[in-house]
Amino acid sequence: MKISWWIVGLVAALVCLAQPSQTLSEKSKVAFTPHNFLGAEVFSGSDSIVADYTLCRQCHTPSKMSPVEALWYRQATAVEFKTDTTLRSDSDKLLPADEGSRTCLACHDGSIATGFPHHEGSVATDLSPMESAKNRQLHLFTFHQNNTETHPPAPASPLVVDEGGQISCSTCHDPHNNEQGKFLREATGELCGECHDMANWDLSTHGHPADPRFAALSTMTCTTCHDIHAVPAGVHLLKSAENTLCLGCHDGRQDNPEELASAGDLVAVFDKPFVHPIRRSGRTTTPASGFDAWSAGLADDRTVACSDCHNPHAASDQSLSPFLSGAQLYVSGVDSRGFAKPVADYEYETCYKCHGLNQNMLPGQAVGRLFARTNMSFHPVETPGNNPYVPSLKPEWSEQSMLRCTDCHGNADPLGPAGPHGSDIPHILKAAYADFPYAAPEESQLCFRCHEEQRILQSNGFKFHQLHIQDAGYACSACHDPHGSIEYPGLMDLNKPFITPLNGVLEVVQTEPGHGTCTLKCHAKAHPGQTY
Repeated sequence: MKISWWIVGLVAALVCLAQPSQTLSEKSKVAFTPHNFLGAEVFSGSDSIVADYTLCRQCHTPSKMSPVEALWYRQATAVEFKTDTTLRSDSDKLLPADEGSRTCLACHDGSIATGFPHHEGSVATDLSPMESAKNRQLHLFTFHQNNTETHPPAPASPLVVDEGGQISCSTCHDPHNNEQGKFLREATGELCGECHDMANWDLSTHGHPADPRFAALSTMTCTTCHDIHAVPAGVHLLKSAENTLCLGCHDGRQDNPEELASAGDLVAVFDKPFVHPIRRSGRTTTPASGFDAWSAGLADDRTVACSDCHNPHAASDQSLSPFLSGAQLYVSGVDSRGFAKPVADYEYETCYKCHGLNQNMLPGQAVGRLFARTNMSFHPVETPGNNPYVPSLKPEWSEQSMLRCTDCHGNADPLGPAGPHGSDIPHILKAAYADFPYAAPEESQLCFRCHEEQRILQSNGFKFHQLHIQDAGYACSACHDPHGSIEYPGLMDLNKPFITPLNGVLEVVQTEPGHGTCTLKCHAKAHPGQTY
């Protein structure tokens, strides 16, 4: 029996000695990389590489070792950093739990070797006040169960996970092979895509753009925005606060060789007097009771992030739908009833996240309620209008046309970056719109973007337009709500301080398209059933 066990041992030893090719291959690749701590000049040929096992011993130690705790994760009570110990994979761990990764981290502590740089205090700050959402985790070492955008690498993938399906340093890095740089198992342009499936990424401007203007972006890859190795990590592993990061490139300038300058300067747009609030409002006083501070832009929490309107992995300059800009593809939204949608199908659903039915608005203040298809009249944002007779429309518009919010809201400078980021005109409008009762026609140019000014002034459709606009000097807003009217036809807005009931009656009644009666008192002028 003893002889038999001796034979088995001898055979096993011979089998090991008969397989030098794998050792030769690995040692040949690592010999001329930064992981050769002996220096590449020591090795003149493959024979010497195989013979000198001290090359391997830098990481693969033949005995138990307990070097000091790695600096990047040093604990006050820690005296050892055991590289040969596999930790329990708890969700609160800031480090990979497997033995192999901890061997890497014994050196890659940001001090002995590059690896996990520290962010002092909080991660790069700020245009936005979202510090409470700070994520202190590194790149996750497990896969989320219900995340449709991430998955383990395929069997044929060059990336590997351990037997338990856990991610480790060796998932992305091959410590023996530096052919791809940074010991990566695949070129950086493709590596992240082995586990991450981002909707529309291959067609997005940030992904693999066909437009030669953005070709350089395809080589910059994910690490342009994401810092995979950092302590603590920012939200979504971003290199800095989201709005700051986006405006770092979208400022029309190339600030460093690794950046591709955007065509437009959004920083200048956000410096305009009327903008979407990507910065803190700065208000310190409490408004009067009943005042809708959120709608007025004075609420402490009234702020937006770029990703509220844009999905950076899907955004494109190509629109797939006439109702949704390519810049807003695959962004979440809120439908007309106030229910959240994982992906918005219409532009207004993106806007309704703030301007629809939500908890920030006081009752009756949500703009979205004025576009409801059940209203007496509305601008056709959610659905085509119900008025078959709009004789003032310009040729490019018809009664069946639909509008997008950005047809009215956006940059007033036609040569500047498009979109409702900011404007010199109140309410982030593209053209002048007087929201006070008296104004010259040129102060209502927003309306004349769709409606023929001369046809309106000639009273085409409504016989008293010329009387009200030219003779009396009223602005469009004196009678109309630009969004819609729940009770009245023609976008009529009777909730004005200068419009009062006449003998207790305040109404506008439509008898047929473009015609009806009104009973009210306006600027002390009585209209007792006035026909139009």
